[in-house]
Amino acid sequence: MFTLFRRLLLGPPRPETRMSEEEVKVLVDAAARKARVDTPLSRINVRNINGRITWVASTPTMGSGWSVTIDDATGEVGPVRRWGIR
Repeated sequence: MFTLFRRLLLGPPRPETRMSEEEVKVLVDAAARKARVDTPLSRINVRNINGRITWVASTPTMGSGWSVTIDDATGEVGPVRRWGIR
């Protein structure tokens, strides 16, 4: 019963990952520096996108900000993109 309430309130459990969150933070910081983004991409989530485990790092802002994706299996860093209305 507790598991059902936890799943309803918090969503599905976090998928198993190959990379640690510390490894992802290093890649995210390097991508942000390369893209010359001054705001830290400190909000990090793990998602299952199209059957692949993907780390999504974004700025902890509302309305607009920056985000980058990292493939958990390959460590490939996607482009740093602006999101929202600016």
